[in-house]
Amino acid sequence: MNRQRVLVAEDEPVLRELLQELFEGWGYQVHAFGSADAACAFLQKEQPQLDLLFTDVRMPGVLSGVDLAVQARGRQASLPIVITSGYCDENPASAAHATFLPKPWDLETLHRSCPQPGTPQPAV
Repeated sequence: MNRQRVLVAEDEPVLRELLQELFEGWGYQVHAFGSADAACAFLQKEQPQLDLLFTDVRMPGVLSGVDLAVQARGRQASLPIVITSGYCDENPASAAHATFLPKPWDLETLHRSCPQPGTPQPAV
């Protein structure tokens, strides 16, 4: 059985590791990166079919999480995307037609915001 795939872009190592553990526990195959630049390079090189993108907004490098989300949306129009940040006064997710999850979030809110493997996803 093929597991659903999530791409996680989060520059805080502890949070990235937590997200990886959580998503693996929920049945996802996780591809985790510490920057949007690295995550975007992975998308361009591997061209994976993803089931979810979870990204922070502000990260080191040239690209932001919103830039990553817009590029991923261009590759997969119906890809569920969750954008998270603790530093935004406005919703940064609207440009990518994504769900915005403000930090700090709790595990229940995170779980509700992300599609679960094996459940059909609505078309965007």
